Parts: sequence; C-alpha cells; structure tokens
Amino acid sequence: MNQSAPVNAAVGRASPGALLELLKPITWFPPMWAFLCGWISAGPGTGLSGWSLLAGVVLTGPLVCGASQIVNDWYDQDVDALNEPHRPIPSGRVPGKTAFWFAVVWAAIAQAWAILLGPWVAAATGLGLALAWAYSAPPLRLKMNGWWGNSAVAISYEGRRLDHGRRYCHRW
Repeated sequence: MNQSAPVNAAVGRASPGALLELLKPITWFPPMWAFLCGWISAGPGTGLSGWSLLAGVVLTGPLVCGASQIVNDWYDQDVDALNEPHRPIPSGRVPGKTAFWFAVVWAAIAQAWAILLGPWVAAATGLGLALAWAYSAPPLRLKMNGWWGNSAVAISYEGRRLDHGRRYCHRW
C-alpha cells in the first residue's frame, strides 16, 4: 500500500460517508434492473405485492452488489493505492481491517435478508455472495483469469438476479 496516503489514525474509524462510498451505489442499478426484469417475466397472477419487489431490489442492489464491491475494494487495496489513492481504503478514510469486517457483516446481512425471503432466494444469494468472494479473494481470485472471472460475474451479477426474480415470484 502507498505509505504516503493520508491516514486518519486519530479517529480510528470510518465515517458513514466513507462506508457508503465502499458500497458504490452507482453499481447497484444493473443487478436491480435484472431482478426487476425477472420479477416482471414471472408474469401476472403471482399474487406478489410491491413490497416483494422492493425487498428483492434492496437485496440485489445495496445488499449483495454492495457486499461484492466492499470485498473487491478490500482485496484490491494495493492496486487502488497506486491507481485510485483517493478511494476510502488506500486514503485511510476506512482504516485497518474495518473494510474487511464491513464486508463480512454486510454479506451476513444480505444472506439474512435472503433467508427471510425464502429458500430459493437464500440459495441464489449464497451462490452470488460466494462467487463475489471467490472473484476477489485469494486463493481463488477468479478475476485473475478472464474465463473464470467473467463467468463468475455473468452468473452472479446478472444471471442469478434475473433467475432470482423469476423464482422469487413463483416461490419454487
């Protein structure tokens, strides 16, 4: 990590704004859109309310996609220190292992939310979260291989969300 990056050691904890930046809200749209498409493709007569749509959108965007963004930033902190030193981890705005534990807790919250939505949703979410960690974290670090990395993204980022929406609506 770049040792010249400013570290806010006096505070010792991350601000809510820095943690929100780790979640990268701009990246939430594609998985939320894929879920919405799956939800719509389930067709009429599913008997689901707008609350079920909201629950699925929150799961796919802020929770699962957000968790994957935190994990990726944690494991890319050395590269980000060179290429994007203003990011929360290399800049020291999220100190120490705070980002790692934030990723663990956020992934657990996502999985707990998914469990509340049913077994198929929980299974799809578990697969998506496992692929997110495998994509970024050693020893697998799937992103280092174009085939494995792109496949993991295709399955978890878009494919599972679309399928997730359909299955959620039909409660398979």
